[in-house]
Amino acid sequence: MTDILKDLCDIWERLFSHRPFLQGEIKYFLSEFDKKQYRADEENLKKIGELIDDLKENKIERFLESSGENLSSLNSTINEALNLSQEILDQENNIISEEELKTKEELHEKRQKELETFKSDLKIRYESIDKDIEDKLEAIKVNYEEAINKLIADNQ
Repeated sequence: MTDILKDLCDIWERLFSHRPFLQGEIKYFLSEFDKKQYRADEENLKKIGELIDDLKENKIERFLESSGENLSSLNSTINEALNLSQEILDQENNIISEEELKTKEELHEKRQKELETFKSDLKIRYESIDKDIEDKLEAIKVNYEEAINKLIADNQ
């Protein structure tokens, strides 16, 4: 009788237990996935290699050529600007007298005061902007939390 029960259990297990089949399918799927992933990685590496070769051969040479041309014109423009600024400084140094020095000192003090007031106004404006941003962020957080709570309530 026990032999018959064992045979019946074996027959039932062979007919209704799909574990070996599923394990085989999972192993096959994983091996195919790994192969495809390897191929995709290999293709990406080839594309990257081609891009690097293209950069080495074409783009770097073009960049160096164009930068050489532009740098020389930029250098000449900067030299001209420096010469003009030096001429202006020389002319200004020739014009300055003692009276003008006093008025310049007064103007300098006035400008310093204006600069200080400007900085303080700017600081106040920055603080108000920062406060507005914090208020907006807080409002966004509250709206986000309300939306999350509403979604949770709707799903339940």
